[in-house]
Amino acid sequence: MVTYVLPGMGADQRMYAGAWHRLPQVRFLDWPKESTASSLAELAVEVIAMAGIEDGAVVVGSSLGGMVAAEIAKRRSLQRLILVGSALQKEEVSALLRLLHPLVGLAPLSFVQRAGGKLPSELCTMFSEADAAFIRNMCRAVFAWEGLDHANVPVSRIHGRFDRVIPPPKDATLLDGGHLIAMTHADACVEFIERELGARWDEGCRA
Repeated sequence: MVTYVLPGMGADQRMYAGAWHRLPQVRFLDWPKESTASSLAELAVEVIAMAGIEDGAVVVGSSLGGMVAAEIAKRRSLQRLILVGSALQKEEVSALLRLLHPLVGLAPLSFVQRAGGKLPSELCTMFSEADAAFIRNMCRAVFAWEGLDHANVPVSRIHGRFDRVIPPPKDATLLDGGHLIAMTHADACVEFIERELGARWDEGCRA
């Protein structure tokens, strides 16, 4: 059973360091280069084709990655969908961000990226190297997203108690962190995934 792990917006697989690499049969994905997607559904199709995701997989995603993982669940019969500080509906995203997102076309992302790249932070480095057009497209796409019905796939959620981007949902396991728990609380996130999938991994190894 392969586990695919998707990054957040403006990030790549470098956000999954340390404890994340002890997950068995794991593949850490980057966003497709030169993506032409203008919706989360289109991006999910690109990711499926790029990574060769098949039925029976587990898909884990942080932030935007979790939303795209939810779209993948509409197209593949997944063992489980695991959201790390992510959403199943656009309505779960901060109300303030919902109000501000129409202004994304005016945001000076290139300047923010250059400035961010000067900070001693792996996340800022990733953001400085990200495709600004991709970020703009996905900011718009999130708020046009239809979301996912829980019935489509078994869902597990872990979330930061102090997340201001996607406020903590009622059905999530909460950590004392913010939106970036995949980076700040890697051990706890991986332990959560191991508990959720331990039996399935054992069954997969015996098959």
